[in-house]
Amino acid sequence: MIPKDADRRGLRRVLRALKGPIGARPRPVHWDRAPEAGLCLPWLLPPALPGQTPVAVGWGGQAPCDDAALAAMVDRLRRDGTWWTAVAAGAPRPRAIADLRGRGLKDAERLLDRLEIEAEAGTSAPSDGAPPLEAAPSEAPPREALLALAETGSPGWTAARARGLMTVPRIPLVDPAALELVVANAGPLPWRAALMGLRGLDAGGAPVDPFPWARRLRFVDPWRGVAISAEEGLDAMAFLRRAAQENDRRAVTAGLSGWKRRNVAPFLAGPAGPALHRARVDAAMTLALAEGGRVAVWGVQEPARAAIGAACELVHMEDGFVRSVGLGLRHAPPASLAIDREALYFDATRPTDFERLTAAAEFDPPLLARARDLRARLIALRITKYNLHRGARPPEVGPERFKLLVPGQVEGDASLRFGSPEVSLNADLLRAARARHPDAFILYKPHPDVLTGLRAGAVPLSVLADCADAVAEDASAEACLDWADGVETMTSLMGFEALLRGKAVACHGRPFYHGWGLTEAASGGAFHRARRLSLDELTAAALILYPRYVDPRTRLPAPPERVLDWLDGERAFARTRRGRIRDGLRALISRALNIGR
Repeated sequence: MIPKDADRRGLRRVLRALKGPIGARPRPVHWDRAPEAGLCLPWLLPPALPGQTPVAVGWGGQAPCDDAALAAMVDRLRRDGTWWTAVAAGAPRPRAIADLRGRGLKDAERLLDRLEIEAEAGTSAPSDGAPPLEAAPSEAPPREALLALAETGSPGWTAARARGLMTVPRIPLVDPAALELVVANAGPLPWRAALMGLRGLDAGGAPVDPFPWARRLRFVDPWRGVAISAEEGLDAMAFLRRAAQENDRRAVTAGLSGWKRRNVAPFLAGPAGPALHRARVDAAMTLALAEGGRVAVWGVQEPARAAIGAACELVHMEDGFVRSVGLGLRHAPPASLAIDREALYFDATRPTDFERLTAAAEFDPPLLARARDLRARLIALRITKYNLHRGARPPEVGPERFKLLVPGQVEGDASLRFGSPEVSLNADLLRAARARHPDAFILYKPHPDVLTGLRAGAVPLSVLADCADAVAEDASAEACLDWADGVETMTSLMGFEALLRGKAVACHGRPFYHGWGLTEAASGGAFHRARRLSLDELTAAALILYPRYVDPRTRLPAPPERVLDWLDGERAFARTRRGRIRDGLRALISRALNIGR
């Protein structure tokens, strides 16, 4: 089936990545055409969500893969579930499907006749001899085990409803766990079913044969747009499906600005559809209940928690640990978010998803090796949360003095209110640090949001004079971390960034990285969590398992390694003439948006 206009652009990007000049690139064709040279079948394997650029393309005329490689690919597709899109929560599990989308009444009736005949005849062995997938048991009556894919109000919808069949308009609203049969005369579903060892039939009852296409699958990196191996392509498909499946219910945000709505949208897109938005919590809850979805709010909002109660699921969003090149306050788009169903990672007053996940995680050797490599790359690229360009260097200090970095925070911030009740002011933090380290060279680094003048947290000059040896307003976070022997903090993320770099860290609060056996309790007594972690285990939990990442260029979910590459490239671009012009325009727009807040 030739793709729609919205999908053609993505397909063109894929074809450019694969091979040859414009005239030599294959053209998309109907499903029943043989895979001859010059033809291309883009949708044999589905994207994780409708509308995403395909990772796998059926490329006509290429050298076929061997039987062993094909069997391994099919096994992986079954295991990962990537032969089907991500599935919405509560989706029906039919035994047989007729795809009536885009069909007229006559075609729809013929397909429904075939569906009923074949369903009554029972399961037969697939034409290629492959064993069918295990079908989940169903207690539904036979008629309810049949389903029609049809747009609401279409001729196919009318015909299916007249026969008492269930109808749904989109593939993600169908769970294939019990599927045995697919009937269609256009579209990919019969070919996918046959590839998986199920029965895929055309309207005349003839079995389709997907294997000529499957032997010619080619794969494209969805983030970089370059050709990749089959193993890398299957990994990418599995990753994107897992990311989409995390949003199995429709998200309805409450109280977000227009800019924030746009930037959280790719983190919340799922098989039930894109995120919806409402200004008030009560309106968001009403819509979420109607959609069978969940409400999403920014930060910790106690009124929202109280208003929603147990009526529907509430999730909290906050910037991730590796965020952007530039401040969120200056409207730099985020590359990561923390999305927590319990509270948020910085909330020490109640259990959080981060704490539960980290306490229960099984850190196997491959995950730890990945965490070790990720940490090494983050350090080599000098990546921090905001990656601000600062030219100044910290002061030179002789080796005889302990160099202590004290990072300031936004006073009144939720991480202090919920994570550091005893020491919550930057001035008090400096006094405590000087009292604990009377002979150290203390470098105080104000929070960049405070330096803009838009957030509270400025320290009186008298306290700076008494407690700090120097103030690093114009030195970058990574330069300060490289300089320091240790860090003393309330709950600042710079404490975690210091741990990643092997620095000593003392905490006056209870940040997410404290209590696992890697930090010192500077005040408030000893604090212990459910287990002790190695640095690689904490890295795996905090940078791989817990946050969600999006590539801001493609707006696709992405692994953290891809996001580090993007941040490095974005930081380099920001230093060019074009980058400075773009950031200047962004600063003007941001100033106007902040004035209007």
